[in-house]
Amino acid sequence: MLCLNVLILSGNIVETLENKSGILYQKSKFFLYRVLTYFTFLLLPIYLQKEVNISRPVSVVVMVLYCMFIMGQWFLLGKEIDHRLKIYFRVNSSIDRIVYRLFMGMFFMTIYFNIINLLPGKWVYNIFWITWVVLGLFYSWPTRGKIIQESVSSNFHEYRYLDRFEKTILFLIVAMFVASIPEFPNLATANSLKLFFDPSERISGAFWSFLQVNYYPFKKYPDLFKIAWCVHFYFLTTSMYLMTFYAILRYFVSRRLAVLGVFALISSWSFSKILALNFGNSLLTSYSILWIWTLLWCTKSSTYRSGLFVGLVGAWGIVIDKTNIILFGMQLFALHTLFLKNKTYWYRRQFFKYNTFGVILGVLVFLLSTSTLEFKIAESFASSFVDIWSLIERKAFFILSLFGFCIFFGKVLYQKKDSTKLINLPSDKMNEFAFGVGLLFLSGLVFESRFFKDFSILWLLAFLSVIPIELIFQKIRRLRSSRNMIYMIYIIICLLDSHFEGRVKILLRMFN
Repeated sequence: MLCLNVLILSGNIVETLENKSGILYQKSKFFLYRVLTYFTFLLLPIYLQKEVNISRPVSVVVMVLYCMFIMGQWFLLGKEIDHRLKIYFRVNSSIDRIVYRLFMGMFFMTIYFNIINLLPGKWVYNIFWITWVVLGLFYSWPTRGKIIQESVSSNFHEYRYLDRFEKTILFLIVAMFVASIPEFPNLATANSLKLFFDPSERISGAFWSFLQVNYYPFKKYPDLFKIAWCVHFYFLTTSMYLMTFYAILRYFVSRRLAVLGVFALISSWSFSKILALNFGNSLLTSYSILWIWTLLWCTKSSTYRSGLFVGLVGAWGIVIDKTNIILFGMQLFALHTLFLKNKTYWYRRQFFKYNTFGVILGVLVFLLSTSTLEFKIAESFASSFVDIWSLIERKAFFILSLFGFCIFFGKVLYQKKDSTKLINLPSDKMNEFAFGVGLLFLSGLVFESRFFKDFSILWLLAFLSVIPIELIFQKIRRLRSSRNMIYMIYIIICLLDSHFEGRVKILLRMFN
């Protein structure tokens, strides 16, 4: 018996040593792969500085890769914040988690960069590189075994099962996104770029401090610095805008219609016209989509710790435009009185306790902002409808938004009396969405703001346009061939009036 116990014990020891050596090998392999990838992208700024005669297209491509690297670090930072603060939440789709972590990482990086921007220039430069090196080493070593099994592609598992139509339209979205790059300005200094992106000077200095430190290695190279800011405003901001729009669509329609909605938005000629009129509109008029998605997400998350993100989103809105404090206040009020009223008092108290950090930041930004609140009711009311109609005229697909408006908001108003079940949509999310859109519209009428202009209207038209198609698809659910034919027809309609050749001409003219 003693010999048997000894044999069992020795076998367990050998197995344990084998497991430890195996996990050590996996961790080392993961570390080398991650560290090489990380520092390859991190050294891109140094590579660009040394290549004096590098062409404009190559500079833009390399800067896009650098922005992708930055977004990856935001995602990892958001993931680490979730782990440290034990934030576990429910999501509607995998893109919800990506959008949340990207913005969470960006918010905390913005706070950190604003703090170090208070130091002298030499200190800022050194701390910039020390920060990324430390983060690279920290992210590269897998402190938890689960990290080894995860990859970037695992967060996009929703796209593993795309059919041929969906893969085609996804390819068209990427092609349209590349071809829609607006022309870069012929400016060199930071102050002139600020006025170019924000002519009315509504953006807080906290954003410019964040942007300056984020691309600090390019500060002494005016052309690269300009390209960095332009790529940030277009590639980074617009890609997050499109992902957030897709995440909103997934609350109401199927995956293939969500992809179609994104394609309808980016294929609109208005998408390029808005950026040509004001490059900075990619940031200035896109906050509404993040605000509404946050409202939908935090009620779905089923955790009071989501209050931290809600507070930071509110503070970020005030950074973009001082007027957004109205949306922040109304959102917190609506959550407490309407959308979280079924939760316990303790839950709501904890939720608003986590809001406190964002509220303090938002108040500080509001007090330090130099812009003013202006009332222009009549002018805003008339211009809003003119803007809506001009966007519909440029995109034939958007005529469906008129029918989508009647279906969606008719369902909201008469959902209890709807015995025929015209269309199956989640009633709680419909109410939240309708509240958000109504508040955006009313606030846009009262205040001279960007609540209901340009990109804020564009995504709403694209959203309402897919609602009638969702109704058709629900009625002919069993007729797969008919659904595919209808889907293909709408893809062709979106493609025909996309002015793709005009976008390519602008792209070629800029690079030549």
